[in-house]
Amino acid sequence: MKHEATDRSVRSGRWLLAFFCASSVAEILQAVAIMWASYRLSHNAVVTGAMNAAAYLPGVVLGLIVRKRADSGDAVHRLSLTNWVLFAGSSLLTLVWMAHSPPGLALAAFAAVQCSLSFVKTMNKAHAGRFIRQGYSASDAVRLRQRSTSLAQAGGAVGGGAAGVLLGIGAVGWCFATTALLYLAGLLAVRRAASSPHEAEDTPVARGAGPAAATSGERRERNPSAGSRVLRTILVYSFPSSGALPFMSTVAVPLAQSVSPGSGDFYAVLSVAGMAGGFLAGTALSSGRLSSDLVLRTAFLGGAALAVGIAVTRWPAAVVVLFLVLSAVITTHVMVMQVLTNQAPPEDQVGRFTVVRNAVAGAAKCGAALVAGWLVQALGLTAAWLALALVLGAAGFSWWGVGRSREMEELVGAN
Repeated sequence: MKHEATDRSVRSGRWLLAFFCASSVAEILQAVAIMWASYRLSHNAVVTGAMNAAAYLPGVVLGLIVRKRADSGDAVHRLSLTNWVLFAGSSLLTLVWMAHSPPGLALAAFAAVQCSLSFVKTMNKAHAGRFIRQGYSASDAVRLRQRSTSLAQAGGAVGGGAAGVLLGIGAVGWCFATTALLYLAGLLAVRRAASSPHEAEDTPVARGAGPAAATSGERRERNPSAGSRVLRTILVYSFPSSGALPFMSTVAVPLAQSVSPGSGDFYAVLSVAGMAGGFLAGTALSSGRLSSDLVLRTAFLGGAALAVGIAVTRWPAAVVVLFLVLSAVITTHVMVMQVLTNQAPPEDQVGRFTVVRNAVAGAAKCGAALVAGWLVQALGLTAAWLALALVLGAAGFSWWGVGRSREMEELVGAN
């Protein structure tokens, strides 16, 4: 019986990973197409930054409004509903682009879909987090969360590469059509994951499996103020890493134009490099080659040094390598924050805290995208990358000064 339950748990986990992968391919494929098309239609980095920001701001506002409902209802049913919204948005963009709509109408459609995507992504993370936390032991949940993020990055690399191929032949509409089909595939995968009973339904397991999880859970029960301090720390230090990635994606468009004018191929290469870096980061974390404690201590300072490197070079090969490594470094920090978001709060508050943390991250992403576009237009590419380096460096030194705590080190298993 135990063996059968484990097999069903494995099948459920695989279908859930397939959902994350399909969703990430779709999201990046559409995002690259929207960013490239909006820049080509407007020739303005501020518009591109605003389009990127639209993918985060509504989710921040609406997520905070409905955060108390994030822990209610069936998580799988909610995931199904939100994926129908994503499918409808991609279908709309397909029709708008295939109809050769005027630039203003196309940009408005881009903005509308980005706004709906921002809220859906916020709720999807909350519902997926609930499904994982409630359905698996703590140790399995951590591994599944790490593997899902890693696989999502791999899917993003595939999506970025596919976008590069399609954009290279001018098939923007096919980017949106393919995205719609992928969201349907993700919908089917999450339903199959729910139909495969997982381990927690058949065999009782300790929620605090693993020494670090058990210790941190006991301490949170005995000392609520320590738990609150850890949650605040997660929120504060989610801000710079979450903002860094959309900052990079916004600046990547004019950066590609600077390195290889008039070509969408180099932008696609940068997008793939960014996703590949994220995949490597996820692989390193999930395999144990990197510890969460090491990431928290070094990611920001390392990222600052890499951003300076991008600021001072325009050699294509060097730009791609630096962009890849910087994406990997920042993604490791984001992944650690995501795992902590799922494991640090009490189980009955996972959805709520996930929404709050995503609101903070969304605000960071929105602000970073807007600031990135403004910096490029007003001060140029070099100043934009140096500004990113300054923020990451300040966050890195701050962690060593005030961010670390005994409770946080126990949670991440620091020696």
